[in-house]
Amino acid sequence: MRTVRSAELCWGQHHHVLRYLCAPPASRHEAHITTSYPLPDGCTTAHVRAALTHLVGRHEVLRTVYDLGAEPWPRQLVQPPGPPTVVEVSTDDDPAAEVRRLTETPFALEREWPIRACLITSGGQLRRLHLVFNHLAFDDVSLDQLAGELDALLAARVAGRPVALPPVEHQPVDLAAHEAGPEAAARAAAALAHWREQARLLPADVHAAHRDRDARPDSRPDSRTAHSASFTGPSLLAAARTIAARHRVWPSAVHVAAFAVTLAAHTGERRVAHRLYTSQRDASGHPGVLTCMSHPMLCALDLADDPPFGEVLRRAAGRVDEAMAHAHVPFDRITELIAEEGARRGREVRVVSELNFLDNAPRSCRTRRDRLVWNAAPEDWARAGSDVYFRVYEWADGLTLALQALGEVMDRAAVERFLRGYAALLTACAEPGADPRVSEAAASLGFPPPRHRPAADPAAAPVTPAEPPAEPTAADRALTAAVAQVNGLAVVDPGVGYAAAGGRLLRLPRVVAALADRGWEGVAERHLVGAEPLRTVAGLLRPCPPPSSGRAR
Repeated sequence: MRTVRSAELCWGQHHHVLRYLCAPPASRHEAHITTSYPLPDGCTTAHVRAALTHLVGRHEVLRTVYDLGAEPWPRQLVQPPGPPTVVEVSTDDDPAAEVRRLTETPFALEREWPIRACLITSGGQLRRLHLVFNHLAFDDVSLDQLAGELDALLAARVAGRPVALPPVEHQPVDLAAHEAGPEAAARAAAALAHWREQARLLPADVHAAHRDRDARPDSRPDSRTAHSASFTGPSLLAAARTIAARHRVWPSAVHVAAFAVTLAAHTGERRVAHRLYTSQRDASGHPGVLTCMSHPMLCALDLADDPPFGEVLRRAAGRVDEAMAHAHVPFDRITELIAEEGARRGREVRVVSELNFLDNAPRSCRTRRDRLVWNAAPEDWARAGSDVYFRVYEWADGLTLALQALGEVMDRAAVERFLRGYAALLTACAEPGADPRVSEAAASLGFPPPRHRPAADPAAAPVTPAEPPAEPTAADRALTAAVAQVNGLAVVDPGVGYAAAGGRLLRLPRVVAALADRGWEGVAERHLVGAEPLRTVAGLLRPCPPPSSGRAR
């Protein structure tokens, strides 16, 4: 299909491009957004098809495909308006299987629009609409906007009346054009200078003292175990708001502080860091664009001076303000800055624990008592590269704390202890006059001591290799040559990771293609994202027929 408009990716899309590339294809559905959409009485399949076609014509993001192998950078390609693909399935068949297929099949980014729709009927009557979205194109804000417009369109069509939606001021391609301009570039350079300084403050691995190597028998992501649970407490909403009001901060800052203290209690570390999901809408100057504009920014807190919780909260509020002020940057550059910092220290800097604050009001948490729920093991999430994912859902009448953790950093007991400890910390700090120091809070939460201690301080001097590297193999030479070719590098150090060697993360698909052109396979983009030395990654390569031989690519 022809392209009517195109541009490089928007900066807010970079995070989910990399997450998509980091996960094995069979696990990429972990980042899909799914919803079972409510329908008004009298709604027909024709009404839904017409409404979705209207939205596709109105919003370019709904008819955009992505060329991740484009030169010099990946591009978004807007296609002409038209009806989206809508699947209809009857309850007489197997609608659950069809919904599962639509949900779990990876999006073909280069040719598939980022929305899938399934209409479920019974006796010829429409019962339900199930939608699946590609997270690369949407975040919660844009989906809320889209849902509101779909509500209005369906209500109007059922009633047989016209509907007037507000004009669309900017499309994602317009945002990308703004980001390619000098003003945005200057702002991004200043923001990246801030993040470079923040990278210098990061601990090498906050989970190092608690990481269980035995939980990961080898380094293959598909061998990792993980745990998932949630804790819902009706009283926690009032506790968080009481703390926020007392200290005159946003509730999100309360959760950054509580997460930092609970993480410090669990790990035994006093210099903690994670990534905080932050919207870049306000900082971008284009807040209304319908696309993904949220990504996890660095958030480091030094608690070594054993501050009281009120001081931790003050520091956390500052980190939240900084994240929002400096949010409008290309996400891949943040990850590359961390790799550069690791190269400077001579050891990996690993910050892949994430915190997300989600507002679900005015909906109810639907419980009057504290409730712990264990979820199915998040096997696909465990293959996407994170250590911990902690979400705080704010309802109209309570909070839900949801935690996913790799088994190598938290066992099942630790996950439950973390959730209950976090809830206990909020409850205790909401009491009048309560302001415990970090050490007091940690002691009260009752975490066991770490399994072991790291051999050296995380920010210690670089580690010198014990012995010189072996003579490069043919695979070593092929990989370094492909990295050099794609990134325009004169020299590539095989003893460091891809990004530390100067490779740009958004060019990873081109590196894999260059390897195939040279007759090598076995390395995917996900193998190059981390800090694994290139010579180690090269060990995965094996010769293959070059593409010119007629072999399908």
